[in-house]
Amino acid sequence: MADTLISSGPALDLAPTISLEAQAPPFIQNALFAGLSPEIFEMISKRIEIVTLAPDEILFEENQPGDCLYLIADGSIKISKRGRGGLQETLTYLPANDYFGEMALIDSGNRSAQATAVGTTTLGRIDRETWDLLLRLAPQRILTNFTHSVTQRLRHNNQHFIEHMMRSERLSLIGTTISSIVHDMNNPIGTILCACGIIQANSSDAGTQQLAGHIRDAIERMAAMTRELVDYSRGQTQLKLEPVNVANFVRQLEPNFSSCRAGCDVQVRVEFEGSVRIDRHRMLRVFGNLIKNAREAMTAGEQNVLAFSVREIGSEVQFELSDTGHGIPSALLPKIFEPFVTEGKSHGTGLGLAIAKTVVDAHGGTITVDSSTAGTTFRILLPISPEGKVS
Repeated sequence: MADTLISSGPALDLAPTISLEAQAPPFIQNALFAGLSPEIFEMISKRIEIVTLAPDEILFEENQPGDCLYLIADGSIKISKRGRGGLQETLTYLPANDYFGEMALIDSGNRSAQATAVGTTTLGRIDRETWDLLLRLAPQRILTNFTHSVTQRLRHNNQHFIEHMMRSERLSLIGTTISSIVHDMNNPIGTILCACGIIQANSSDAGTQQLAGHIRDAIERMAAMTRELVDYSRGQTQLKLEPVNVANFVRQLEPNFSSCRAGCDVQVRVEFEGSVRIDRHRMLRVFGNLIKNAREAMTAGEQNVLAFSVREIGSEVQFELSDTGHGIPSALLPKIFEPFVTEGKSHGTGLGLAIAKTVVDAHGGTITVDSSTAGTTFRILLPISPEGKVS
């Protein structure tokens, strides 16, 4: 039982926005209340507290005590546990009209996992007193609904366990294979880099210098890609941080934008002139992958637009990339940053966005996505270091 019989309750040191509303969201559609009489629901609904969570806001963390359950009105909740390398491993996503945290009202135990909002999420909070009242008013109906939910979740957990084991095996195999490849590649990579250095040191021809530089950059990108896979398979992200001017960084993405211009209108706007402390090569890979995904999502021959913008928001820099492609299916959207999740790509690995999120998280930033049939927008927020501010 990984994700559904999870102890839950109000966070101790976290502060979701809680308010009593005169008009509650339509919780009557919630699975917990299936078949409940309108009279009983009206009595209970007046006691439900409304909880509003911002995207990626943590409702409660693992091992915190809990004394309530939550109903999901809008949005989605990600249930996760600490796993590889201390990172949060997703157990499940709970959709609207589901509920969670009920075991806290049965065994008074600590929470066994973390609950995080996926996008803006509206919840209803039922405390122990309201739960006891509900059991007194409709014991058979509530226990029947509870048993039905537990049975469904047991089935889901069995499937999740199988998928998790397969995913772990795949990640382990990738890590072992790539590590072996990297070991074998070290000598030829070193030889090529050394040769490039000798050519650049002994040639005054501008064209030769440029070509040697291209070779060096390509080799370094290859090495960076393999390191990314190894780090991800081990649950680690080792960064080489340096102050990077944002305008110069965006200019380095020009080859990626150029590959899009044949099929769409590329719009680039940079409104921040300062710097951020980042691992340049890893972040170039993140944005390069996002730009490539955006290009592939847009059908050739249509009036396509790819828009990239950078602006300062408080103490952070927001990088925003939008396309006018077909969008990401709503069922796939909550788990788009999970490993081996891919859509519409016959040769996709499903690791690009998972690695991107790991890299952004390691920088102390956040990555979010909005999508519809009109297109998709990715936003990355990175903290501005004190020396990066423009006075």
